[in-house]
Amino acid sequence: MSDISDDDIFGGFDNRMDTEPIQIDSDDSFDAGAPTSSHTMDRKSIIEKYQKLKEESKKLDDLAVEVRSLFMICKQMEECYTKRIDRIVATYGEIRYLHDGTILLLVTIHNITNQPMIDWVISINPTSIFPNSSSSCCQTINVGSLLPGIRKTFQCQLTCKDPPVLLQLSLLRTYQLGGIVKCFKVKLDPILVTAWNQAQRVERKNMETSFTSTIRLPNSLINLLSGSPDTVISVPQVFKSILNVPNVQEDHIVMCIPSTSSDNILVKASCAKDGTSYHTLTIGTESSRSLTFLAEQLRLHLIVEMSKLKSRPAKGILILTEMDALSVEELFQTMLAAFN
Repeated sequence: MSDISDDDIFGGFDNRMDTEPIQIDSDDSFDAGAPTSSHTMDRKSIIEKYQKLKEESKKLDDLAVEVRSLFMICKQMEECYTKRIDRIVATYGEIRYLHDGTILLLVTIHNITNQPMIDWVISINPTSIFPNSSSSCCQTINVGSLLPGIRKTFQCQLTCKDPPVLLQLSLLRTYQLGGIVKCFKVKLDPILVTAWNQAQRVERKNMETSFTSTIRLPNSLINLLSGSPDTVISVPQVFKSILNVPNVQEDHIVMCIPSTSSDNILVKASCAKDGTSYHTLTIGTESSRSLTFLAEQLRLHLIVEMSKLKSRPAKGILILTEMDALSVEELFQTMLAAFN
């Protein structure tokens, strides 16, 4: 302990204080009334700035959560079908042909995430597969707000008179960061428009065919195209998953496909079980030219559907628009072998 006492420390303090008391004039007195106008404006300005900074901070926090969700969606969209089903944003496409020859595209968006989708836009980019194919320009659809667990269907009219045409779908979200406009893009499952989208089932008991083409399909592929119900594969399930014809009770159906260059094309589709792990799908027509046309477009349709099941970017989607490098049949057989 130190021997210095408090008296030694503060002993000379009183001597240094002014002996005269402090005088307070009337002008310097503290006013208990309202503050001056300048003080009021300063206080109001500070509060306004604080509220503005608070709002901007909240916007940045919300944006950070949304951007993180976008990165997660992009990452999960690169997974294979079985890993991303019922986990992220799901899309369902439907093609309807109108009387004037244009296409009505119905796109259903299902927000399976736990984050709301606000101010999103659907981008539809038609891409020609063959050099002589014509396609329309890129179009967009405003999604608006889509809360978690909610699904909405949007429609868009396209001019694609020469199928096949690949519709590249994306979700776009623009936002400002530091005064710069940014755009986030999430690629969705593409849709291929083919002549089979116009096919309609007709009531006809039998049809004679002169030319046929057969595809041997693994049951594992049919199960995935059906949404992975993990049930015993049946003939009606093949018709539904491959040709989008539901409630087929027989082993064959007759379909009519409109054609712009000639009369309508009648095609007979037959399905049969092939062992324990395969089913065969056979299509037949009266014309070899019609058969070649329909068989190629059916294989192109299956190439796109198989590409959706694999991890991104899928090989089929990457080279589908560069058909000079590989024939349709070679590409189809290569991708089909992965499901055997």
